[in-house]
Amino acid sequence: MKKNLRIVSAAAAALLAVAPIAATAMPVNAATTATTATTANKPTVDLSGAGSVSESKDTVNVTPSFTLTSAIATDKGVVTTPATLKGSIEASLNGTSVTADVADVAKDVTLKNGDTVVYSYDAKNNKPINNLGAYDTSAKKAYVEANKNKSYTMTLSGVGFSFGKANAGKTLTFKLPTDVQVSGDNYKDGKVTLDQYGNVTGLKFTLNVKAYNSENTNAVSFYDAKSGLVASQGSYMTLAQNGDLNVNTLLNELKSKYKAMQFQNGQFESVTVTTTADDVKAELEKAGIKVNAAGDDFEAPDTFTVTLNAKSDDNGKTASLPVVVTVPNGKSTVVPSAAKTIMHNAYFYDKNAKRVGTDKLTRYNTVTVATSPTIINGNAYYEVIENGKATGKYINTDNIDGTKRTLKHNAYVYKTSKKRANKVVLKKGTEVTTYGGSYKFKNGQRYYKIGANTEKTYVKVANF
Repeated sequence: MKKNLRIVSAAAAALLAVAPIAATAMPVNAATTATTATTANKPTVDLSGAGSVSESKDTVNVTPSFTLTSAIATDKGVVTTPATLKGSIEASLNGTSVTADVADVAKDVTLKNGDTVVYSYDAKNNKPINNLGAYDTSAKKAYVEANKNKSYTMTLSGVGFSFGKANAGKTLTFKLPTDVQVSGDNYKDGKVTLDQYGNVTGLKFTLNVKAYNSENTNAVSFYDAKSGLVASQGSYMTLAQNGDLNVNTLLNELKSKYKAMQFQNGQFESVTVTTTADDVKAELEKAGIKVNAAGDDFEAPDTFTVTLNAKSDDNGKTASLPVVVTVPNGKSTVVPSAAKTIMHNAYFYDKNAKRVGTDKLTRYNTVTVATSPTIINGNAYYEVIENGKATGKYINTDNIDGTKRTLKHNAYVYKTSKKRANKVVLKKGTEVTTYGGSYKFKNGQRYYKIGANTEKTYVKVANF
């Protein structure tokens, strides 16, 4: 019984009325940027935004990503749901990431079952070259064989990358998944040589794509191996040896406690946990936990998180399980903190003193911050602490502790622009603590808040 494949357009559904398109884009994250061709000399995987690249930062991470799903047919062979092929190429360099639709990038896409070409598509001329299945000329959609759980070899020809004129003539290293092969006149031993425009063209990518079972719509779930209950969030307690834990040992213990399962063919089947030791190391290091490269050991904090991921070989469904690991004899991660009163409306800043969003803490409310300030670009900030953990959000200490200033003139204390708060006269030379930035009153003059209280007590900026 023959099953079918429909090639779905990435640009728009309207393109299906013209010809089959090879793939659809699959963005990786919100920071990913879609790419389009702008000149004859500029390929569509556009990393020119990465800027000039040095020899120490010359590695391009390239990840083709594809999903091929089988068709659904009746017992008589009538296709009720055509199969689909979706995919893109993601590339990142020097902190810049882009995702390019393969229909735009490749000149042709070929799908093989062994030595037999089951589908070949000419992206440049927007037409199928070879189609051993059926072709519906009225609907202008291509259908080819795609049987569930069968692997196909995919070839993407004529792929090009642009790195901008700032990188013209340079040699860059391509880092690829182990199952992806690349060839081309300007590609040798994992490196590409760029032309005078900073481009490389004519690359051919070869990779394996498995047709997932469309008839199985069941999700993948993690279960506690001991209780048999579904786990949406995991927990695990262990003890450090001489203060350290080992990545591989920890991962094996977590995989023993939590199993991924899926209902297939009338029964529950185990699903492969895809998390590797490298994945765990990357997650730990992202959290600021340094892993020893030699033995994969790391100093154990009292609590941290490891995420288990699983993917079904049958229908491609995935699941993730964050596991909170506690280590009673681990290094304390509780940050010394204290509750302080905000004396002036305060915005949040990051570790580089760049404002984070538009949220702010309003005056006279309490916030928990680290006991010791952090100096950023010469200014002092308190890091906000939540549940004993550092948040990476900072508040200018001036909004909490204030700044000591010396009066150059005798000064009254005001309640409003016209009314004094009291009969006090602050003498010239007196040191006064002001809080935060100045306020502009109705009379057009600016005033500092003084006094660690909620009373309306202000002094003119001009007096300092």
